[in-house]
Amino acid sequence: MINVLVPIEEGRDASGAVQQAIALYRQQSAPVQIHLLNVRTPLPSYVARFIASAERESFHRENGLNAMRGAIDELDAARVAHVDHVLVGNKAETILRFAREQGCSHIVLNKPAGLLDGLGLGSIGAQLRRLVQPGDRCQILEAI
Repeated sequence: MINVLVPIEEGRDASGAVQQAIALYRQQSAPVQIHLLNVRTPLPSYVARFIASAERESFHRENGLNAMRGAIDELDAARVAHVDHVLVGNKAETILRFAREQGCSHIVLNKPAGLLDGLGLGSIGAQLRRLVQPGDRCQILEAI
């Protein structure tokens, strides 16, 4: 099975990345599993200590699924099966750890949003490229 990861950032249009994932899904002869992932920033410790763990998890899950709603709808409309994940942590590190754990061969990213992203300054894509090790088997693709 080929695993394709599409990280979804809150407030960003992910349709280019989703369309590229759909194209990968359709062109492969082997089964393809699409993973949507939204990584949430942890609540500050001074706030989190007053909220039960289950409530924090529910809060992050609900907001993560809301952030992925457009991508979920797009994949559902294309009749492409997908698994939706919400994790909490550092975005780039968490994305790469997830890709390694799931054995993802591709990480499909949104196209850069602005000038700083386009230059690779602070973008998730630039951070991932710095973190990827020679032994990692995932290819980072940016949507066109």
